[in-house]
Amino acid sequence: MIKTLGLGWLIYLSQEELIARQMAYHRPQKLALKLQVRTRFPSGPTESRSKTHALKLLYLDWNTRSEFFKFTRGRFVVDEDANLKKREVVFDMNALVKVAADAVGAEQCVDVRKFSDGMFNKACLMRMDDGREVVAKVPNPNAGRAFYTTASEVATMDFARRVLDTPAPRVYAYNSQAQSHAVGAEYIIMEKAQGVPLSLVWDKLALPQKLHVLLALVQIQKRWLSISFSHYGGLYYAKDIPSSCEASHYVQDGVVVKDSEFVVGPATGRDWYDAGRAGLDIERGPWSELSQYLRSIGERETKAIQMLGDPPKQIALFCGPKLYQPDQKEKLTALAQYRRILNTILPGKKTIRDPYLWHNDLHDDNIFVDATNPGKITSIIDWQSCHISPLFNHNADPAFLDWEGDEPENLDLVPTPDLSGLSPAEKSAAVRNHAHVNIFLAWRKLLRSKNPALFDVTEYRKTGEWGLIFLAHRMYEYGEAHFQSLLVDLKDTWPTGGGQGLFPVVFKEEEVERIKARSDGAVAATDLVTQVKEAMGELWPDKGLIEHERYDACRAALQEMKEKMIEELAENEEERAEYERYWPFD
Repeated sequence: MIKTLGLGWLIYLSQEELIARQMAYHRPQKLALKLQVRTRFPSGPTESRSKTHALKLLYLDWNTRSEFFKFTRGRFVVDEDANLKKREVVFDMNALVKVAADAVGAEQCVDVRKFSDGMFNKACLMRMDDGREVVAKVPNPNAGRAFYTTASEVATMDFARRVLDTPAPRVYAYNSQAQSHAVGAEYIIMEKAQGVPLSLVWDKLALPQKLHVLLALVQIQKRWLSISFSHYGGLYYAKDIPSSCEASHYVQDGVVVKDSEFVVGPATGRDWYDAGRAGLDIERGPWSELSQYLRSIGERETKAIQMLGDPPKQIALFCGPKLYQPDQKEKLTALAQYRRILNTILPGKKTIRDPYLWHNDLHDDNIFVDATNPGKITSIIDWQSCHISPLFNHNADPAFLDWEGDEPENLDLVPTPDLSGLSPAEKSAAVRNHAHVNIFLAWRKLLRSKNPALFDVTEYRKTGEWGLIFLAHRMYEYGEAHFQSLLVDLKDTWPTGGGQGLFPVVFKEEEVERIKARSDGAVAATDLVTQVKEAMGELWPDKGLIEHERYDACRAALQEMKEKMIEELAENEEERAEYERYWPFD
């Protein structure tokens, strides 16, 4: 049997970036007056000063603050110029604050605070003259397909809040047509999330309090499971997508509901737009059949490989002669095999095949809880690119559990570790790890008892069949070596694995040897990344991003790691040149 890569190294690539919600306070240093104020106030000096101040606020020029439009959270060490450009958006902030004030019936916005940059959006907290606060969100160029991304996000939040009874933000105003208004960009004006981010309290909670958070989330997910859809794709208002699937509907607790307000339209998942896919002429849905949906993914990846050229540089695995080397021909071969094998690897349980709407990025900055009662979830934010997909494609486990270990063989709680002979630091680490493991096991126990369909998803995701489907979603970027090794493993177990008839893919003996060699190289490539991450510690640039103050040290450490890697692996100048060419960092 061929040694295959664990799926853990790929899972984090499909998760959204963890967005810090601590705000950087931005107050203009000077008041920029556009007009000379000549009004004479007959009232006394106190009232006069108040009115003069109000007039000055009226003419604040928010456009003078460049940080509102640029990515300022850190530095990129992978293609920095390109990464900054696709996260810079030009719009009229003065027009946006007016839209926000009008949306809630305020006279004017008196203060704007920029949230720490996300990877796909700009977001600000705006305070009005009457004390109310709203969040304004503007998508970056890399956020997704123009119009569709914002239109679907707004409809999804509304559906989640009103139909799925989920504490999603209320939308006060939005516009998904960037050139149709004075702001000059798509935007959403929404209510400020109530409560505090879970990230601020999770580590301080006692075990019973953490269990209450898990119970609250289980109940929310149960409501998501109560509604399945007739089609796979993205959710929209019918008025925004008039030409979409008029026959789409949803099924709530077994009853068909035809809601004229919502329709299923084109897919909005990031895998349909990332890395140049937005410009491909491909089928984007909606789809009424699972096989249609999954075949369209294979066709999308095939076109991406054929038309987009070399894939973006990857930092999940290092590339080179003795490691993983992207191979266009092998990628296309793997996708042809995917088409042949697809119908035989789908899960048998209908529930996990059906289309569901889901939030797949439940990290601890996207979940807000009551500060005095943290077991109560008060808001779930960041619904961008949430889509209707087969349940087995959705994440059953919330990201804030931060589980990077192997899949547990059973759900028996781990006994208290023996701490004798350990140093204080070692004891503390052992206690933390013990609690971390048992919290995850407790979560899985809750799934099994309260939401068994989600537990079935976790079981299916342990299989090679799931691995094949998962890897096909991103074949343009990576995965062909692992895909083919999983396929060979599946062939080896086919007679006893429940398959019907002959295995759909035939391998010659020399092909199996070649696949084994490529798989071993990919394993070595991911192992090497793990070693470099451990050696660099906090200087490792997660997703290519590092804090400003660590940038120089990070660059120096990466250069040192590269020199050591090439010195150890390259046997001649040709191989050295190949490692240099594949090195992902600037």
